[in-house]
Amino acid sequence: MGLSLPPIAFGTGSFRGLYREVPDDEAIEALHVALERGVTLIDTAPWYGAFQAEDIVGKALRGRSDFLISTKACLWSVNGEAVRGYHRDEVLWSFEGSLKRLGMAKVDVLHIHDPIEEAYTLILDETYPTLAELKAQGLIGAISIGTGTLAAAQRYAAALPLDYVMLAGRYTLLDQSALPLLNELHTRGIPVWSAGIYSTGILATGSTSSAKYNYSTAPPQVVEQVRQLEHVCARHSVPLKAAAAQFVRQHPAIHTLVLGIESVVQLIDTLSTFDVSIPAEFWHDLKALNLIDPASPTPET
Repeated sequence: MGLSLPPIAFGTGSFRGLYREVPDDEAIEALHVALERGVTLIDTAPWYGAFQAEDIVGKALRGRSDFLISTKACLWSVNGEAVRGYHRDEVLWSFEGSLKRLGMAKVDVLHIHDPIEEAYTLILDETYPTLAELKAQGLIGAISIGTGTLAAAQRYAAALPLDYVMLAGRYTLLDQSALPLLNELHTRGIPVWSAGIYSTGILATGSTSSAKYNYSTAPPQVVEQVRQLEHVCARHSVPLKAAAAQFVRQHPAIHTLVLGIESVVQLIDTLSTFDVSIPAEFWHDLKALNLIDPASPTPET
């Protein structure tokens, strides 16, 4: 691969509004402060903000060279609607549009964005070879997939010689369904990017009435599960957000955490979670109560 990637990436999925409108200057300031604090990997996509996130990232990074950039292909927005395309010309159109919005000649990592089952053969026969050509030309540094679907991650990671796998939401304090896959990828030496580590909200906000889970209002059973986690957190004086971040980071397959950031305040708060000291007894209690898979790697194992 030849890339040296940092352990934290700045995720731009909330730019221009996911749960709130994010002013451009606020997003740009957060990016600048992140770079100053050593968060030098920026992850974006055409679909984020309906084409607008890449444009904001491009404005923020213009004239700078102290960053690494990853974006995505095969899923974009037309008039606010998601459009997928896996044929060679569609992949190239998507990539060229990203370069134009970013104001860049190349990117460090290009992910196949949310690959679908119906396009499996097409992705193997046409999408991946197109990305391999771009890599050979020096226009991208590495090839990955980005998905929140465990079955897709398993299937494409088995079939393609990927440099990385980005998996969203399938390895968190609420969901360890990806544990066998992570173990396998670690054995194969394929680094994983973990996104959605707060389950799109509730593991950062806690069990509030407006808590989000998988981009929607958290269902009662998830809220109850989080309340049980909060009880253990309170007993050990551990912030839930810190536990969520440090749990995911503990798995040896996970090389990079993609953290969704939309403001300087949120950036500083999120980075501070890695400085929290969490006792081994905390993880032991979570396992004893079956709140996390007993086989999950934690600091005392």
